Amino acid sequence: MKSDNRRIVNRLILIVAAMTLAAASRGTVAAEDEDEWKRYQLEFLELSASKGPGGGSMEQWLHELKETGPSIRETAIPEAGIRDRCVTCHLGADNPAFSDAPEPLRSHPGDILQRHPVAEFGCAICHGGDGGATTTRVAHGTEGSSTSPLIPARYLQSTCIGCHETSYGLEGAEKVEAGRLAFEKYACYACHDARGIEETRKFAPPLRDLRKKLKDTRWMISQLRNPGKLNPKTIMPDFKLTDEEIGDTVAFLLSLETEREYPKADLSKASAEEGEKLFTELGCKACHSEKVDEESFRRRVPNLADAGVKLEPDWILEELKNPKELNPDARIPKLDITDTDMAHIIVYLTTLKANAETLESETLSLEGASVENGKELVKKYGCYGCHAVQGFDEEKIPSLPVAETAKKTAADLPSGALETVERRWDRIYNAIKEPRHYESEDTPPKAPVYSFDDGEVESLTTFYLNNYGFELPEDYSVAASRGQIQGMVGERIVTDRNCRGCHMMEENVQPRIEKHIGLKTYVPPRLVGEGEKVQPEWAKEYLKKPEPMRPWLKMRMPDFSFTDEERQALIEYFSVKASSAEDARLPYAPPVDRDNIPQLEIEMGEYRLQFDKCMQCHPVSIEDGLPEDVNLEDLSIDLMLSKKRLRFEWIKNFLKDPDRYAGAGTKMPYVYYSPEGAPRVSEADMWIDYVAKYLMVMDKAPEPLEEEEPEEEEFDWGDY
Repeated sequence: MKSDNRRIVNRLILIVAAMTLAAASRGTVAAEDEDEWKRYQLEFLELSASKGPGGGSMEQWLHELKETGPSIRETAIPEAGIRDRCVTCHLGADNPAFSDAPEPLRSHPGDILQRHPVAEFGCAICHGGDGGATTTRVAHGTEGSSTSPLIPARYLQSTCIGCHETSYGLEGAEKVEAGRLAFEKYACYACHDARGIEETRKFAPPLRDLRKKLKDTRWMISQLRNPGKLNPKTIMPDFKLTDEEIGDTVAFLLSLETEREYPKADLSKASAEEGEKLFTELGCKACHSEKVDEESFRRRVPNLADAGVKLEPDWILEELKNPKELNPDARIPKLDITDTDMAHIIVYLTTLKANAETLESETLSLEGASVENGKELVKKYGCYGCHAVQGFDEEKIPSLPVAETAKKTAADLPSGALETVERRWDRIYNAIKEPRHYESEDTPPKAPVYSFDDGEVESLTTFYLNNYGFELPEDYSVAASRGQIQGMVGERIVTDRNCRGCHMMEENVQPRIEKHIGLKTYVPPRLVGEGEKVQPEWAKEYLKKPEPMRPWLKMRMPDFSFTDEERQALIEYFSVKASSAEDARLPYAPPVDRDNIPQLEIEMGEYRLQFDKCMQCHPVSIEDGLPEDVNLEDLSIDLMLSKKRLRFEWIKNFLKDPDRYAGAGTKMPYVYYSPEGAPRVSEADMWIDYVAKYLMVMDKAPEPLEEEEPEEEEFDWGDY
């Protein structure tokens, strides 16, 4: 009994001693923490003596520090709920003289503090952490109890969209913008609402009439089993379905048939060889690849290497003739080609039989498959988010908005079977990269596994982390500017329609089709500076119904069936992308017409056009025939289009510096000025003005100048 009491007493003594030691330790840590910020301030004072004032808001603080000694520095913005003491330690944040100082005295990199002064915003609003703390452990959130840990540098841009409505065109927000673009690229919006995303159209083909579309239904079985096996660059994710789930899903989808009749493709006189040639000449290669080892222009664009084992010829014919009737959301345009050319292309596509062996080895039987269970699986996995599926037109998107995930702490996010302690961003990163990490009885697998390109998981995580508007005063919320909205909407259309496959949109970025065509004059025109070049009213009508500008070429601008809103959005997009806002102004009215140009100037402009033999390369009237003795690859656009197509100022700029305004490699010679800007003719600007004015009023083809035969000189026999 005594021994038991002794053990109890000893245990109590041990507990008291431990508590005393813990209290002493906490006091020591607190003292060390308090000394920490004071030490930094004294180091800053000592370091500033060798660096000089250097500028920045800290210059006054230096004076106060010398006079009064260390003290807490604070950025207080009560209306925003901001109480930020980070500058108590980060003393050189906005002082360029401290760019090489050790942390935490070093100046902030870049020039972002010029747009976000510390005195107005503090630090924690962008960097996270506990801005009210004065110790590194608490302020940086290194303690396990911290609810607001410091955001790692790789995700720091995530806070940009806490204040800014959009990251499009926002300097310093390139990674979060890349995440926004990836979110659209993989159609994450099909399952999740997100701030800054307005895209709602389904990009994947409708899931109906598959018995009439697919030549071999085993293709669909193989696609659901392992999408990357048929096409390594497919955008279709892997849902990790069991054989039973695959069979039920396929059975349901094959049951979705319509009354639609598909035209019969007459291929009796078609040539695969001619079809392969047309596949290039008509520009199909700008978007599609027909080789297994060659990627299509974008991952959303189908690779046609297995078209011969996948697609029925009758369905291909209807897709070429009436793409919008098959799918109102179709991105494929309506080509301006004959039925004969369509037949050639279809025959060529039937020869493309990659993956034939894969389909032959597919043994899954649909016998006993449940159509009803397949319908439930389509609902569970949200297939209707990307594909139009009969019976699911009114179904809501299947998953939570991104903002709900972004507001959760790490403890609120699912952990699944993982035992490691993770920060919020780690869990979001892993959930995007490998959602099956988080499988558990409470969170059954639902999200598919995507094959992301390099860096996209990190950029998507950055986009996710703060995808909600911070609760701040109105002054801190930055609405998207009109230019940002115009640029973002136009860029979405340009990307969606794969315009960069045919057109140069940025300087020195060659369109995909150029490597297949070769000759520059056979490639569709570059659109760099298009807003400065063309008249908006002409562009609006052209986009509505494209008319051939070079009818001697096989490749034509197809009909994308743009809506009125899309056409206007594209015109505004090219206007805001222009290097000169004045030269791309909207609305636009030509500054010259025949009534306000002296007749002599019109005649001088016509003469110069004749004298420079412009009609050797530029047809003026297609109806009157093409210029003689000129190779087709040397011909350029009809000059008669100039008055309604081109801006007057652009014509003058182009005549002065063709390479700059038409791109290096243009066949337009330097007539009036040299490439270095030296005049090549007398009164060069005057002649350029006359020619531009004449082109804006020209209504008939100029007659060629009569060439005078040289007079025969008489031989002076006296000299002989």
